[in-house]
Amino acid sequence: MKIEPLFLQLVKNLRGIIYFSPNLKPKEEIKWLKRKLRYRNLGISENLKVEKWKKLVVLKRIERNAVLDSLFQASLFVCPLLILKEESLKDYEKAIVASLRTKQKLSDRELKFNLRLVNYSITDFYLKAIELGRRGDIKKRKKLAEAELKRFWRIEADEKGKTLIAFIDPLLLKKEIKNELFMSLVPALILDFE
Repeated sequence: MKIEPLFLQLVKNLRGIIYFSPNLKPKEEIKWLKRKLRYRNLGISENLKVEKWKKLVVLKRIERNAVLDSLFQASLFVCPLLILKEESLKDYEKAIVASLRTKQKLSDRELKFNLRLVNYSITDFYLKAIELGRRGDIKKRKKLAEAELKRFWRIEADEKGKTLIAFIDPLLLKKEIKNELFMSLVPALILDFE
C-alpha cells in the first residue's frame, strides 16, 4: 500500500466512521453529529447514502457490503464506528464480542466524552488486536474487548437497557481477511435518540 498524505491526514483527524442500516433514516442522530462534532471529521462508506456536510468524508469503498466496508474503514483509520440507531447494530450481531447496555440517559457532554473513550480504546489496543488477529486467537481478542469495557465505568450497566458500547470483531464476519489493517477489533458507540 502506497501511503498518501491524505491517508495520514485522515488517520489523524477522523473521529469515527458512521454506519447505519440503509433501510433506516437516522435524522436526529445525524443532526446531533453535525451540531456537536462540527469541528471534527467523520467518515462514511461510499456504499451509504447520506446528505453531504462539510466535515463528512466519503471514503472509497474497500468492500461492496456496507456493513463490512464500514468496519474495515474503522480498522484502517484506527477510529471507532458510530452506529446510528440501535437497530443498525443487528447488522453486526454475529461479530459482537463485548458490549455495554444501559438505561442511563447521557447528556451531550457525556456522549462526547464516551466518543473520546472509544477513540482512545482502539488506539491503545490496535497493535495487540492485529497481532491476535494474525494468530486467529478469537478468545484472547474477546478477553481484550471485555477488559476494555472497564474504561466505561462511569456508565451504569443494565442488561435491560440499550446498547451504548459494543466491540466488533471483523474476523467473525469474514474468516479470510488478507490485509491485516482490516483486522483490528473495532469499538462502536451507538447513538439512538428514540
